[in-house]
Amino acid sequence: MARTLLSSGSNAHGQLGNGSLEDAHTFHPCHFLGYEPGKLPSEASKILNVASGANHTLLLLERTDGERELWGCGDGRAGQLGLKYQESISAGCSSSVFRPIELDLDSEDYSYKFISASWETTYIVLASESRGDILISLGADDFGDLGVGNAKGKGKRVANPINIVRFDHLVVDGHSLPPSCAMTINSITSGQHHVLVHMDVSLSDGLNCGIIVGWGTSRHGQIGGVANSDGKPLPFFPVPRIISVDDPNDPVVSSSLGIQHSVLLRSSGRVTGMGSNKKGQLELIPQSRFRQVGCTWNGTYAIVEVEESKLGIYATGSDSHGQLGRGGGQIGPGIVIFDDAIPKFLACGSEHVLTLLQSDLGKEVWGWGWNEHGNLGIGTTEDALLPVKIWPPGEGNGGEEVIDGIWAGSGTSWISIISDDVG
Repeated sequence: MARTLLSSGSNAHGQLGNGSLEDAHTFHPCHFLGYEPGKLPSEASKILNVASGANHTLLLLERTDGERELWGCGDGRAGQLGLKYQESISAGCSSSVFRPIELDLDSEDYSYKFISASWETTYIVLASESRGDILISLGADDFGDLGVGNAKGKGKRVANPINIVRFDHLVVDGHSLPPSCAMTINSITSGQHHVLVHMDVSLSDGLNCGIIVGWGTSRHGQIGGVANSDGKPLPFFPVPRIISVDDPNDPVVSSSLGIQHSVLLRSSGRVTGMGSNKKGQLELIPQSRFRQVGCTWNGTYAIVEVEESKLGIYATGSDSHGQLGRGGGQIGPGIVIFDDAIPKFLACGSEHVLTLLQSDLGKEVWGWGWNEHGNLGIGTTEDALLPVKIWPPGEGNGGEEVIDGIWAGSGTSWISIISDDVG
């Protein structure tokens, strides 16, 4: 069996990793340095995540021996892919193929755990069997994106190529987090310029709890209420702050971020929204049981129970490009229903949505919304106001091909497929 990563959409800096600098209006296989086009690295057994910023992409792979590798492509001029990557690009290497990301880390005791990306910034969580997790940030610090303080506003950079995001200044229910705090990061999600991290912490008195922290842009309350001494909202907060402490009976299980809003999903299926509701992006159904949440820049989406054994996709927010999937020009929340198919997973890009559907015929990827760069991969640049099948292409169900994962970014879409290796 062979895995292939496919991409479509915006590609001015080679962020699709397909060997070109032109937008792709249909899905093309990604290229990996040192391997045949369309072939993943020979030892890669699984694609764990694809994280896309404005013009850069980070890929987390797992090898057959369980080790994990980091690959990247696209724009690295702000340092978001590391110094060695940008040195190779400056020396004439192509930014349009995935290449290994090499980071100068002090310890080899850590392995890659999670990745995330905001506009021009990258976040990497490192795990150790003997120590707590570490979060590092790379790239631009436009609105305190790096989470290390001293940010001055848009366009500012910091000198350090790799920054360790620290949490020992935080106080949880009167208990300080010591520098040696055992910390387990459960998830990290990022919007255009703000970040949320869900972690479990062990305090000095033996207390264990889950907390949600955030930093970055804050004017609209997307990381909770942050104000100056005059009570005016701060435009950004450059270091982690505690947003909430987990209810042990209903902890946070995931989160998703737009430009000016954030959504938390709890184990009960209850959702909590923060930030701007100017586009109706926080018009959520409190009594519904949500299975998964996702955010576009100005919208919120969720796989939700419609009735017994029936699932739909709840959609609310901006519909300027048909993002709500109900024909365009809609106002207010609604539910997208797929006859004879069950939505299994959502992937939300900047203003387009992908969903993985399961039916008696197998798995299919459908999508809708903004499509200016061909990011839906359907061969046009016209917005899709209603859901349209984007993979497998044509009328067939893909034969022996299996869809293994979907991701969406800033005008980009990604599909991982498994097929018989006849080569």
